[in-house]
Amino acid sequence: MALWSDDEERPRGLAERAAAVRHATPAPREVDVPRGVALARALALVAAFLVLVVVAGSVYGLAAGTRHRKLQRETESALAAAELQGRASYTGIGSVRARSADAKGAAVVVATIAFPYDAGDRPFTEELGRKAPVLKAAAISVLSSRRAADLAPAFEGALKAALRDAFNARLSLGKVTEIWLSDFTVIQ
Repeated sequence: MALWSDDEERPRGLAERAAAVRHATPAPREVDVPRGVALARALALVAAFLVLVVVAGSVYGLAAGTRHRKLQRETESALAAAELQGRASYTGIGSVRARSADAKGAAVVVATIAFPYDAGDRPFTEELGRKAPVLKAAAISVLSSRRAADLAPAFEGALKAALRDAFNARLSLGKVTEIWLSDFTVIQ
């Protein structure tokens, strides 16, 4: 009895078997990727591309025009420094407290007064130092002569003009041109 029949193939050599297995094994098929995974991959690629565009745009934006803007800022600061050179602010009056001129329910006014002056004008600088108490008394007098309603922010310009005029009446070697009220509070 034969180990195989004529209908069956007879055993082959090792090389023939390997070749037969290679041809008999189906080629690897493309694996079907679920739709959600494919969409996630596509979105990740789009997001990576957008990040790359944003980073490249930021680098370009920071690099391009930076020198021009820097030169412009330096020019502006140099002009401002030249404008302010020799100028100083007089803060010797300090904080002033006064009662308003209201007959009933007088308000308390608290103000910090300063003004610019030419620091190169030595006699005027010395006069300001000597007359600091006089200027403070003048500020208290001006603030005390006003009613609380006249100390509202709408009347700030008139109040500054009155303070400027009072200071200039007491100064002889120079004039005050501008008044700064850094803190100004009316307490009812």
